[in-house]
Amino acid sequence: MLHRVSQIIAICGGSGSGKSTLAQKFVGAAILATDSFYKDIAALTPREDGIYDFDHPSAVDLEACAEACLKLADSEDVTIPVYDMRTCRRVGTQVVAAPKNRIVVIEGIFAFHSPLHEIATLRIFIDTPIDQRMARRLRRDTERGRSTLETIRHSLNVEEAYTRYVEPMRQLSDLILMGEEMRGGFAL
Repeated sequence: MLHRVSQIIAICGGSGSGKSTLAQKFVGAAILATDSFYKDIAALTPREDGIYDFDHPSAVDLEACAEACLKLADSEDVTIPVYDMRTCRRVGTQVVAAPKNRIVVIEGIFAFHSPLHEIATLRIFIDTPIDQRMARRLRRDTERGRSTLETIRHSLNVEEAYTRYVEPMRQLSDLILMGEEMRGGFAL
């Protein structure tokens, strides 16, 4: 009998591009979000202006994320952090079960950054227009308790970070999905 090799699928794109939605379409896969690996605010150093930059790749423990991906790909359950976006703190842990179908999906704005890029067997970039990303982010963030004004202000930083840290990763993709073509959902 042939041994099926595990697949690690990385899904990258801007905030609100549809990464989580696409990841959920991989039935039976183990799904990790880079958001779960944000470092606790106590472990971060603020910029000179006193503001913490959560939109910089260094705000996320990408090494621990990659380690969790590799363990899942080896059919091991993993314990990952639970991160609270409101308090910017890790508030516990959760167990992610090893996938039965040997597919691991890692999604997030930094899913193509090292070391995740190197371990991915397929890299999908979701290219969604800024107006759609903004509308989705506004809906999502207000559901998370952020005010509309706060979300709009924060979006300026998010879009600047997208230009610097996310959009350049597009060139590393194996597949680019155009977000505006996926309004009705994803067909896999």
